[in-house]
Amino acid sequence: MRNILFVLLLIILTACTSIPSDSEIKIQVAKSVLHQGGEKIFALENFHKLNGVSVDESTYIAEVQYDLVFRKGLDELTAELKEQSSQSPLAALGAGMEILGQLMQYGQFKAGDRLPRHEKHKLIKTEQGWRLAKDFTL
Repeated sequence: MRNILFVLLLIILTACTSIPSDSEIKIQVAKSVLHQGGEKIFALENFHKLNGVSVDESTYIAEVQYDLVFRKGLDELTAELKEQSSQSPLAALGAGMEILGQLMQYGQFKAGDRLPRHEKHKLIKTEQGWRLAKDFTL
């Protein structure tokens, strides 16, 4: 009987947590970083939550660090673009704009390059769990 009460108390305490778990934070950051085909260009590795603060019951700020590891270099992406342009000029134009955006954001990069990141993210508690606050801006 004592064990059952202990288990129930433990379940209640973990269900009422007011902060997101490290894995929830990692999932939300990865969704943000790897959106719109980013997973084809780089991988997210060595993720660590360094610190965090609960602002209130539904807001949490997490300080994280991770590495972006480039799967493809700029030259490989450009070669893929040239191949796509012969098949579909409109798709190639969109891909070209995406590559230009990557170049402006990350500079020249080769496959295997690592880009260390250190960021703070604001998370809010929603009906479907913890989400990055920037996903809900109007």
